[in-house]
Amino acid sequence: MKTKNLLYMLLIGSTLMVVSCKPRITEEPENPQDTTKVDTTTVQLTEWEIADTTYTVKDYTVPSHTAFKIALKTCADNPTEENLQAMRDKIKELVPKEEPYCMVATINGDPKTRMGFCWFTNEGITDGEVQILAKKDATAEDFEAGATTIQATSTLTKALRYSGRARYIVNASGIKASERYKYISHKALAENLTPGTEYSWRVGYKGHWSPIGHFRTEEANQGEYSFLVMSDSHIENPTFIKEARRCALAAVKTCPDARFCCFPGDFVEDGDANNSEWEWERWFEESLEPVIKAMPMVPTDGNHDDSPNINYTYHFNTDNDFNKNVTSAPQFEGITYSFVYGDVLFLVFSMQDFWRESHNYVDWTSVYLTDHVGSWFRQQTRNNPNTKFRVSLAHFNLFSGSDHSTDKEPPVFRHCMLPTMKACEIDVALQGHDHTYEVIGPVNPDSCTPILSAISDRETVAIDANKNVTGYKGGTYCTDDGTFYFIGATCGHKRYYPHSRTRMENEYTEDPQTLQDDKHHNVKNYFDLFTGMFGQPEAPCFTKITVKDDCLEFNSYTADDDEGNVTLINTMRIVRTKPHTVPSLEMPAYHI
Repeated sequence: MKTKNLLYMLLIGSTLMVVSCKPRITEEPENPQDTTKVDTTTVQLTEWEIADTTYTVKDYTVPSHTAFKIALKTCADNPTEENLQAMRDKIKELVPKEEPYCMVATINGDPKTRMGFCWFTNEGITDGEVQILAKKDATAEDFEAGATTIQATSTLTKALRYSGRARYIVNASGIKASERYKYISHKALAENLTPGTEYSWRVGYKGHWSPIGHFRTEEANQGEYSFLVMSDSHIENPTFIKEARRCALAAVKTCPDARFCCFPGDFVEDGDANNSEWEWERWFEESLEPVIKAMPMVPTDGNHDDSPNINYTYHFNTDNDFNKNVTSAPQFEGITYSFVYGDVLFLVFSMQDFWRESHNYVDWTSVYLTDHVGSWFRQQTRNNPNTKFRVSLAHFNLFSGSDHSTDKEPPVFRHCMLPTMKACEIDVALQGHDHTYEVIGPVNPDSCTPILSAISDRETVAIDANKNVTGYKGGTYCTDDGTFYFIGATCGHKRYYPHSRTRMENEYTEDPQTLQDDKHHNVKNYFDLFTGMFGQPEAPCFTKITVKDDCLEFNSYTADDDEGNVTLINTMRIVRTKPHTVPSLEMPAYHI
């Protein structure tokens, strides 16, 4: 015990790289007649070896322990005084295992009166509650003086691969790719909130509270408001983490009054059975943390999030009624749900599980999309017939102009979903997946052609083969007779580039078999659908959408540095002059 205490003091206070410990350990001889004592050899321990055995993950939160492990390995690989001090600093920053992390608030039901919450703790820490206070910038002292407390439901996760396929964290920390951790996923739902009220919130339990987050409930008679759209962070290494955080900081600084942030998937890069929970952790704890603390999220899944480990389900708390009412439920909870905010019906949905039940790439059919997602769309619009605008949010594209335009899935998506988009008169389809800035349509759902008469006020600018291949910016787009499709590039580092008119023409085919080679599409005159700005902004992007009396105003920005400075790259208006109709519950015919 004395030796252990000595090592600990040396570790904290010494700048020596080698600590010599020379305990004379005696052992009982095997032969009782032999009274010779066994003198062990001198034990030479480096400072980082002491640290590695002293500070283990069982005593500290996983995120803080990983930061320590990175500093530890850096020090072991290159034992300079600077690296030793960095390791000592990370030791001081270790967080006790009881503390919460990966917290998030999510829209769950009526945003006037409800809010969902979710967070993680280490395995074994099952106590959890949310505290809510009707105060804009509440302090810890305010919460101690009195707050509404809601008990959470706690679930032990599967054993999730921590490093998995993320090579950076394997190399940087020495944590093996096969290492698995279990967590406790805590979920709570606040109800009976007061409309139009600023709230502060925190999660954890007595003595172990998270940082404080904020949100504002929808007004009883909501007027103008704004929300954010960010997508495709693809967290996999420090560059991706840094650029997504740069975007999040810029978004909060530029749009401090935004009510929520829509995020249509691809949170992480490595979504498979060997995926990395570390990537998810960094999304919550670092990259999107500024947005998470400022407003609720509106998420759905992307293809890179697709893992049988169901990390997505463990991390979010959105409405799950869709899953409960379909015969073949998707693998993740809460990826298809709706809500009304002000004069907009939001239809958040996933096409990730299109293969469930019966599907066919040759005749472009999917029972899941037509019978389940399609009927759900029609029911939601029937339930909310009087909103001015109808906006959908999904990861996958019905139309896109970069590398995913020739995937084999979009012909299936168009064939199944265009009749639904038409019947439900969807004004705006917010999409992710293609990592390029793309303004598309409005698109006639029957002919897959642009409705040029619905476009006015476009600005003509110089054509750039990467940043803007159409030579258009701005514009007003009327959605009376078709849907406006929008992809806001990426909030992170993974970028695709626009396909040219010639390339799109060469990629066109009418052969259903050829369409399955991931090199072709079946949209004739595809390039004509790109009616506004179309290109790669070469920087992390976010879009602020403001819901006004007469339009949806889009303002898109690049995040230019770590100080929150931005460049406005495009402004558009979406208008509607016709009232929406109420769709029939009958199944429409497939799109031809």
